[in-house]
Amino acid sequence: MQDAAKFTDTVAQTAGNILEALKAAGGDASSWDLKLKLHLSSSALYLALGWLAAQGKIALYPKELNFRVVITDNNQA
Repeated sequence: MQDAAKFTDTVAQTAGNILEALKAAGGDASSWDLKLKLHLSSSALYLALGWLAAQGKIALYPKELNFRVVITDNNQA
């Protein structure tokens, strides 16, 4: 059970890093840019994006083979 807690903590930490990167980028970035900037595996990236989307902190829009990731208005501050 301890490993599951560590994994959840890692996803939450990655989600926090993504939010900070989005804020620094003006609230909008591609999933590819976030992956490269934060040196994330695809799995880690999409788990964290799903976490943020489920919490309503970001919106995802299909963009070619990737996604446009936009921070929601209530998370701009």
